[in-house]
Amino acid sequence: MRSIILLITFFTIIGCKENKAATANGSPERENTAIVSEDQTVNTNIDVNACKAKMKANKEVVLIDVRTDGEVNQGKIANALHIDISKPDFDQKLNALDKNKEYIVYCAVGGRSSRAVSQMQQKGFKKVFNMAGGYTAWAKN
Repeated sequence: MRSIILLITFFTIIGCKENKAATANGSPERENTAIVSEDQTVNTNIDVNACKAKMKANKEVVLIDVRTDGEVNQGKIANALHIDISKPDFDQKLNALDKNKEYIVYCAVGGRSSRAVSQMQQKGFKKVFNMAGGYTAWAKN
C-alpha cells in the first residue's frame, strides 16, 4: 500500500513539473486559448488584461454580468449589463440580445460565465468571450 502511494505521489510531481515546464517554454496558458469549431464559433477564455484591451479597441463590446443581485450589489464593472444566470428569465433575456455584437461575460470567478458563454454559442452568438477569473480578478487588477 505504501509503495502505491509513493508511486502516485511521484507521478503527480512529475506531471506538475512537466506542466510548469511547458508554460515556461512559451506554451499558451489555457485562459487565453481560442478554439474555433467547424461552424466558426469561438470558444475563448480571456484574462482581465485581454478584456480591457478588447473594450478599449472596440467601444461596442458588451459586458454581461451573470452574477446574482446580491453579488452585483457589492460591486460590478461600469456599464455592464446584468443578466442573472440563476433566474428563470435568463434564456429569454439572451434571446433579446443582438447575436452580431461582441460580448464579454463574467461572474465571480468564471464558472457561471463559462456556462453562459456555452448557452449563447448554442443560440448562434459568434463573438462571445468568458472573462477568466471573473469580477474577483477584475477587482484585483
